[in-house]
Amino acid sequence: MPAVNPRRDADAVRAAARLAKVAGTALAEGDLSLAQYRVLVFLDRADRPATQVAALLDVTPPTVTSLVDHLEARGLVERKADADDRRRVMCSLTAAGRRALQHGDALVGARLGRLLDRLPDEEAENVRVGLESLNRAMELALADRFGDTAPGT
Repeated sequence: MPAVNPRRDADAVRAAARLAKVAGTALAEGDLSLAQYRVLVFLDRADRPATQVAALLDVTPPTVTSLVDHLEARGLVERKADADDRRRVMCSLTAAGRRALQHGDALVGARLGRLLDRLPDEEAENVRVGLESLNRAMELALADRFGDTAPGT
């Protein structure tokens, strides 16, 4: 593991926070909030109980209920009783939800691309590779926490 560099770490954390703002602004063009997009992202790989979605988002169950209510009203998410435990509510993406997620990905990707266009090609590619690696690490953390199968495993 590389040596800790507080200034460099602070720059990385601040970039992540600023990138969240960039993503939120881009998603607004697609009529999605960042929180709604995150729900779609988490449901892309697997149907999940509402309680797990709340844990993933680090919000209360009533907050996730409100988010899912709005997504369901738009036809992007559906709820159904768990086949193994009918008391548990499962959330899943609809076909329209997958299209909305892909549109959100494109909007955020375009915004990220415009930022990276300001960098030399090699540096921009390094950022993309770094973001892919970070995404892989987050997927592995989800797999550890929830037993998901991480991509590539």
